[in-house]
Amino acid sequence: MAKFYVQSGSIRGIVDCYDSECAAVWAVNRVMKQVGKKAEVSEAIHEEEIADIGMFALDDVIRISERGFDRNDGEQIDTHMAFIQWHQLKKAIQALHQQMNDKLDDVV
Repeated sequence: MAKFYVQSGSIRGIVDCYDSECAAVWAVNRVMKQVGKKAEVSEAIHEEEIADIGMFALDDVIRISERGFDRNDGEQIDTHMAFIQWHQLKKAIQALHQQMNDKLDDVV
């Protein structure tokens, strides 16, 4: 795995990933974890608003480089596309989790 320097909006971090798309999804996940913590404190925030808050925490693109921060030679991934990939991954994990729970319920 390669080391990627990821930055967008309020997020800036270094992550080991298989590729730059994985690093972009990591950035989205990091933002959504932060937003989720804020949502736990305030019950007034609805699920749709959580996604909106997450989108606005990042710039239009997520900048990714294997050479360092603030570089012009890195890759740029559309933030909206990274959110779509993150959401699809989240739904797939939830479906697998539900299937496992259903199988466990059948055993008991």
